[in-house]
Amino acid sequence: MALTIEKEKTAFLALDFVNDLVHEAGKLVSFDTAAAAHIKQTNVLANTKKAIKASRQAGVPVIYVAVQFREGYPELSGVTSPMFSGARERGDVVEGSWGAQIHDEVKPQPDELIVLKRRVSAFHGTELGQLLHTRGINTLVLSGVATNFAVEGTARCAHDEGYQVIILRDCCASSGEEIHSFTLNNLLPRLATISDSEEYVKALV
Repeated sequence: MALTIEKEKTAFLALDFVNDLVHEAGKLVSFDTAAAAHIKQTNVLANTKKAIKASRQAGVPVIYVAVQFREGYPELSGVTSPMFSGARERGDVVEGSWGAQIHDEVKPQPDELIVLKRRVSAFHGTELGQLLHTRGINTLVLSGVATNFAVEGTARCAHDEGYQVIILRDCCASSGEEIHSFTLNNLLPRLATISDSEEYVKALV
């Protein structure tokens, strides 16, 4: 079945395309959770750039969501999560640092929204829901990293909030193809429509 997009009620979300997570020089590149190698293998940045360009041309708002922490990580005080403890130890994604900036290939335009988050889901503790509500958005198109963390976590929350969710397979990446494909093929089809950038661009014409 061809993908159908109601453009005036749809937003495109770009999740965690920050340098520390996706750039080959990012702080996570040598860790087993890194997505940079998978991104390069699968052309995720180029595919996402194409989808973002088509969204802008069609009048679909592009909203960036970026994980960042203040210097000293006060948001993680008392948090025992292995994921976030590792970030604190490495000094990942500190506000104002190069590692916390969105990768140049998919960088936002000056008038586009950037939502900062401190947890996995784009909804947890952020103003994203309010921004979507005020724009009458009921459909979210997801791209980003990692497939099994930010993308999956956001899809679960969006589903429970009543949004229609579309995930672009070739605009997402994880630590490798196995976990990426497992998440998209086995976990997320019950919560979202799994598509790709080519089908999405066609649906916007």
